[in-house]
Amino acid sequence: MFSSSFLKRASFLVLSCYIAGCQGDDTSSPLDLLEDPSVIEAATKANAKLSRSMIAWQGDTPSFDGRVSNKEYSDASHFSWNEEWIEAMLQEIESKEDLYFEGWVKHVGEHLYLAFDIVDDILYGIETERWLPPQDPHAHVTGERERGRPWFGDMIEILLYTRLMDLQVPIGDVTGDGRAIQIIYNLTKSFEGGIGTPGMLPHGPGRSVENFENNKRWILEDIIETKTHRIDAENRYQVEVRIRLDGGMEIGKNKFWSPDDPDSLIGFNLSIGDVDGRDKSPDGLLYHETWWAGKLTNEDPETRVKFWGLLLLTAQQKE
Repeated sequence: MFSSSFLKRASFLVLSCYIAGCQGDDTSSPLDLLEDPSVIEAATKANAKLSRSMIAWQGDTPSFDGRVSNKEYSDASHFSWNEEWIEAMLQEIESKEDLYFEGWVKHVGEHLYLAFDIVDDILYGIETERWLPPQDPHAHVTGERERGRPWFGDMIEILLYTRLMDLQVPIGDVTGDGRAIQIIYNLTKSFEGGIGTPGMLPHGPGRSVENFENNKRWILEDIIETKTHRIDAENRYQVEVRIRLDGGMEIGKNKFWSPDDPDSLIGFNLSIGDVDGRDKSPDGLLYHETWWAGKLTNEDPETRVKFWGLLLLTAQQKE
């Protein structure tokens, strides 16, 4: 997914270069960075997949209104669902009508932008009743740490491990602040708007108090913001996510990334979740939950160690 012409490398490379990144020139390839033994070692320690990588180029500021167009994100890195995504549920995605999505990522200096265009044949709570999992009658509680399922519904789960190359450790739970965050967008409920309003929710239950409170702070202080546009006639919805870099993306202790900094690798993962009718979720869980960089299942011995891909933040523009 990487292209050339922005990463400058010296004749010798040391790990400290990769904690912050290296500047670009016209002859080197970012792929060299991913193949360096020091980077491989650091990523392996943090359970990151070097094969799952993309670039956040610096681009133009989009109209932050939930409406996503190829023209508006032509200067961004593009991704879409394919069979390399990892399905965490028992049910496979059957067709592009069942569930399909495209996405884009870029930054504009002050903010990181993620944009999604999602096709889903049945929108939970809009084209279905708002049915509840039999094992959890409180799934739609939105303001409490110990109750509720923020991920239950049509959703996007965003994970950023911005100090991946700094800390170099496997991660089981996240602190919820700039070091590492795992946070939920839901199409039909949100922390600030409640039931019926799309937006962000703190992850939980089962998360630490620190995690929950930091997720709340990100939402309430607009470190993370979302806009949604539904196209009901086409069974589609579009989402724009805006994340503030200063105060949000911490690449070192008390150090937040900006375009004045060298190119930097951070941990990154996404999940798209889908709930349809009750008959499609006999276990009371999501119908689909597909992950870009993977998710360990309950059968694995290290169930709480997360998978990560890599996002490269650069001041360079896409060619």
